[in-house]
Amino acid sequence: MGAGYTAPMQDRPTDPTLKLLLEALALAPDNAPLRMHVATAMEKAAQPRDALSHFERLLGDRALGDEAGLGAARCALSLGELDRALGFVNAVLTSVPEHAMGLLLRARVHERRNEHRDARRDYERAVQLDPELADTKLWDALLPSRVEPDGAVGKEPETGPREGVTFADVGGLDDVKERIRMRIVLPFQKPDLFAAFGKKGGGGMLFYGPPGCGKTFLARATAGECGAHFVSVGLHEVLDMWIGNSERQLHAIFEDARRRAPTVLFFDEVDALGMQRAKLVTGAMRGVITQFLAELDGFASRNEKVLVLGATNTPWDVDSAFRRPGRFSQVLFVPPPDRPGRAQILKLKLAEKPQGPMDFQRLAEMTEGWSGADLENLIDAAAESAIGKSLASGKVEPITMPMLEAARARLRPSTREWFGTIRNHVQFANESGQYDEAADYMRRHNLM
Repeated sequence: MGAGYTAPMQDRPTDPTLKLLLEALALAPDNAPLRMHVATAMEKAAQPRDALSHFERLLGDRALGDEAGLGAARCALSLGELDRALGFVNAVLTSVPEHAMGLLLRARVHERRNEHRDARRDYERAVQLDPELADTKLWDALLPSRVEPDGAVGKEPETGPREGVTFADVGGLDDVKERIRMRIVLPFQKPDLFAAFGKKGGGGMLFYGPPGCGKTFLARATAGECGAHFVSVGLHEVLDMWIGNSERQLHAIFEDARRRAPTVLFFDEVDALGMQRAKLVTGAMRGVITQFLAELDGFASRNEKVLVLGATNTPWDVDSAFRRPGRFSQVLFVPPPDRPGRAQILKLKLAEKPQGPMDFQRLAEMTEGWSGADLENLIDAAAESAIGKSLASGKVEPITMPMLEAARARLRPSTREWFGTIRNHVQFANESGQYDEAADYMRRHNLM
């Protein structure tokens, strides 16, 4: 499908936001994240058949395949195509057996197929992995006449809040973690001390850097350090096809965060919600941006126990109004993992795979400037070599250092393109100093 692609009739919505997404997809049909946004928006707009076609096109994508599989399963389930729904979700669970959301979705499919024993098994495992997925309505449907031995009606077991990760779980990046600790965590934990110096807790911070470098994980760890609820907000949870609904949904998200405080609200790809207003061709998103700014201002005056964190790969696309005091006034560069971080990521990703003797320090030295996602690709490439050798020998062959070294010689880090893009912004559009940390990193690594 090329630039001249014309959307089929069912793909021509009246919603201006979805229309813009489809127009952008027609110009960049190979943009997998954009297609995922389109599919999710169509699903939310009650267009499961159209959404399903987009999800299916993403099933082979290495980064988005599992998410697309779950989306396809949801759409097939809503269309009553239960066998197809089960096939989609089974494919995801074959890849990730302990996928909590996948198990919950399969429980719903089994419930629709009247396979209650299988549904109960999947539901119980899903909630064990992630207590926040508890669905009383589904549970009651699975156990309509549940009675305890003494004759009392049983009830749902109580579950505590899910424990979050902390900075101890983030390999390397000590400088980044220390800056977050001083700018965000300590004012949150010791408000009286910082208030004496005119500093408030709460507010916002914008993480930026190359894709695949763990900005989301770092945000989750920040919430863990603060002992706060972590709420990740997706674009599909805000945008709605009906005018005014997006603003209402955004307000509801912020109000819920205030009620549940202490809370860390995390907006990934925040540039999609906070894009430069000069680039907007319709007014559909202007109201959303205005609402977003109003909610950020509300944090500054109404609640010091709520943090809002945003992440973007393209900080130059974020409207400058978002960087004013009380909003995303603090900007933090999240670089590719440093050497200790790369060694830890490689150990973690190889831990459950057959492997020979490994020199993780050597591997870390070989992958300077690689993102976490790049390291996953490296291991996947080496695993393909091990699988090919296993098929030839008839026995399981481990991943070896020579396989990883050969894969390293073939692959290139994805971060290079990003640094090539930001170089012009660092050199010619850094009057405010927001790119100083990126500039320092680039100088130290000979990227300028």
